[in-house]
Amino acid sequence: MKELKPIDYKLLFELMKDSHRSDRQIAKALGVSQPTVTRRRAMLEENYIDGYTVLPKFGQIGFELVALTFMKNKTESKSGEEKTKALQKMKEWYMKQPNVVLVQEGRGMGWDSVCVSLHECYSDYAEFMRALDSELSDVVAETQSFQIDLSPGVVIKPFNLKYLANLKTKALKKCPTPASRAIQSESS
Repeated sequence: MKELKPIDYKLLFELMKDSHRSDRQIAKALGVSQPTVTRRRAMLEENYIDGYTVLPKFGQIGFELVALTFMKNKTESKSGEEKTKALQKMKEWYMKQPNVVLVQEGRGMGWDSVCVSLHECYSDYAEFMRALDSELSDVVAETQSFQIDLSPGVVIKPFNLKYLANLKTKALKKCPTPASRAIQSESS
């Protein structure tokens, strides 16, 4: 895989702001040629971009809540093939759930994984949790959820990846990454 150049990071950030723009518009914003953007974008799409999508206003299209479900898995006590089978069972079950947008391992607050799911109403969420509890009871030991009400109300900051494009090099200096080093080298 090719190493990213400063222009690649800038292009990624521009795409996070608005991937609907043409290569010509992005080239103008970056101060480079349209063929450069087209070439670099093709490389990014092949190696670094997982896809393009729309971020709808979920509450306005029929989703009432988002659930962050924290889990303690029984996989920690399993070893080798048994653990692989348990993880595969979880993956297969979650991949069949169209309302689940992320399941990821992690650590903190006594939990070892999290599931992010969207639901049309509370009864839909309750049905989802009953199915999770019954179908994954041999691999999930315990769950707790935090529900986010998507109906119009107090939104402190709406979910959007475009905010990442506003990261400043000063903030990136705290934890040097290839992205921050590339941005810093271009701004020096």
